[in-house]
Amino acid sequence: MSTVQKLLDLDLRKILNPKIWLLVVLISHTLLATLIPLFKSEFDSIEFQAASYGLLISVVLASIYFMTDGKEQARLTALIAGATFLWIIISLISNPSNNFDLTAKMEPPFLYKFSFDIELAPPILFWAVLSLSGFVYWNVEEENLEQSGE
Repeated sequence: MSTVQKLLDLDLRKILNPKIWLLVVLISHTLLATLIPLFKSEFDSIEFQAASYGLLISVVLASIYFMTDGKEQARLTALIAGATFLWIIISLISNPSNNFDLTAKMEPPFLYKFSFDIELAPPILFWAVLSLSGFVYWNVEEENLEQSGE
């Protein structure tokens, strides 16, 4: 069976395993949103404070990854990632420098259009998928979670 066929045969539950997505978001968040800004910014800057708070989020994600399993891990993942995802969206909407714009045409065919800075797309997608993975596994028993990770 080819690799492409194996990828096409995966179901949504195997793709959205919270343990895998925790690791993906933990590594990318720690490297790109925490360590690089910490080394590049001045100690008294706002960027340094934001990156140090990002380090705290990395510790929380690592704690969820290493100290929990099964339902508890899925539920903590859904709550923490969901809250972070909502925080990113609210920050995006409320900060005028992000160029967020939402328009709607109130006559048929009811066209909706929104725009924002594209550099915010990767964190939005990563945190949304991480949150979704937690919600997909919200009530899954530990045996099923371990089988889907294989």
